[in-house]
Amino acid sequence: MSFPDVSYARTVGEWRYIQSLHEPVERKNPDSLVGVLLPLRERYAARWLSRKRIKALRSHLFYYYLVARTKYYDQVFLDAMKRGVRHIINIGSGTDTRAHRFADQLKDRGIDVCECDQTTVIRAKHRICERRWPSSPVHYLPIDMNDGVWPEFEHWLDKAIAGPVLVMMEGLTPYLHEHSVGAFLRVLARRLPAGGSVAYDFKISGVADAFGSSVGFGQLFRLPSARDDVARYHEELGYRLTYMERSDELSTRMIPDLATAGIPLFLEDVVIQAELVRRE
Repeated sequence: MSFPDVSYARTVGEWRYIQSLHEPVERKNPDSLVGVLLPLRERYAARWLSRKRIKALRSHLFYYYLVARTKYYDQVFLDAMKRGVRHIINIGSGTDTRAHRFADQLKDRGIDVCECDQTTVIRAKHRICERRWPSSPVHYLPIDMNDGVWPEFEHWLDKAIAGPVLVMMEGLTPYLHEHSVGAFLRVLARRLPAGGSVAYDFKISGVADAFGSSVGFGQLFRLPSARDDVARYHEELGYRLTYMERSDELSTRMIPDLATAGIPLFLEDVVIQAELVRRE
């Protein structure tokens, strides 16, 4: 079964795989397992990519930010394990392979992972991963974030959650309606134990507002770049903002030689982490 290309999920996976093969160590994408999720012809093409094609990919502002973002969420994932979370929920998991790259650490610490995405995506991923890692304890759950209500997901939370939780949404909110993100964060605030956390990224309002507009009508989720505004938004939903970093800052922190190499930086996004401080 081929992995569907929904909301650029497979394209992001392909770029990660190319970066894991063709970039020098300081710019290499750590997600080398992502090739498992790609069709054989795409894996073959990635391995034998021409210099011209690689140069063209590197010219995209998002290209190296994707490397930095992957490294960043790897660290978020590992830090959550060290803090003693019991569950990691990956919303919009797409071609992410952290549940398998860090499988030994998850098993040693007794941490459960649930991956969620649109039905066609998560079913395809489940089947592929089940063949590749038949003993993996990952739970897969379909969810369409733009539905605005998620009774199956909420039922699963009530039944399965028994301790601190990390909820990750990597590269997801730019495609979501404003009301859907707010509603989902309220669901988490009601259902999860205090002390849990969310980690996600968003597009800065007024910078790339048309991005993701193909998802349909409605205002897409955007936030200002000012920390006070972002903190206030999350406080109203029951969270305390604990970390915030712009995409250009993240890129040069994770890949220090980008700044000295004079490579243009991606300026559209912000990554944040927020702790759940109360139930609504």
